[in-house]
Amino acid sequence: MKNFASFLRTLTFFTLFVALQCPAQGKNSPHERIRTIAADFVKTRVITDNSSNISTQVSAGKVDQRIKVPSCEVPFEASASENSLTQSNVTVRVACPGSNWFLYVMVNVQQMQQVVVARQAVSPGELLSEEQLEVIRLDINQLRGSTYSTIESLAGARSKRRLRAGQPIEPSLLCYVCKGDSVVISADVAGLQIKASGVAEQDGNIGDTIRVENTSSRRQIDATVVSASEVTVGI
Repeated sequence: MKNFASFLRTLTFFTLFVALQCPAQGKNSPHERIRTIAADFVKTRVITDNSSNISTQVSAGKVDQRIKVPSCEVPFEASASENSLTQSNVTVRVACPGSNWFLYVMVNVQQMQQVVVARQAVSPGELLSEEQLEVIRLDINQLRGSTYSTIESLAGARSKRRLRAGQPIEPSLLCYVCKGDSVVISADVAGLQIKASGVAEQDGNIGDTIRVENTSSRRQIDATVVSASEVTVGI
């Protein structure tokens, strides 16, 4: 019995010794404070896009718990090169002023953009519907061109080629007015709205200028696409 009691005392002492020797793992540990300092520095320095459909996520890599973080008499200072601050992975130097101690922390910066993608495969020439589309957030570094942020902005658009599931929708993949479509040609003359029928000679998205043939006169004119069925001309 005495031997068992002695074993328990020894085990208790050993457990307490290990607990005192192991570095703190919580949010208030010096290692976590170093991470926070590095991440906060990048948040205040990195150039981000303030568009409503773009969000920025900043996260610092873990600091090796075996590294001894000194007690610093003054606040730790963080710094990084201007070139590093333009990258998605920023190397931040955290140092204790007045001493030789410093540590490099890797901080990851992700700018996530709201993007409309195909929910399922879409065939060429197919009119896009809400059921075929969804909005997700993607890292802007994964995007190669202009995209759409809302499904509503794609009302009336058709695919020019086959779209695969998960593919971001880009203007070059669509046409609101496609070659051969019948369109309404609108013109504002001295405050009067004049309309005529026409046929599109080119594909076009909203805001594009395309060639259109007036059905009555057979005359070809340049017109601006304003919807999936209407173009306008200036007179």
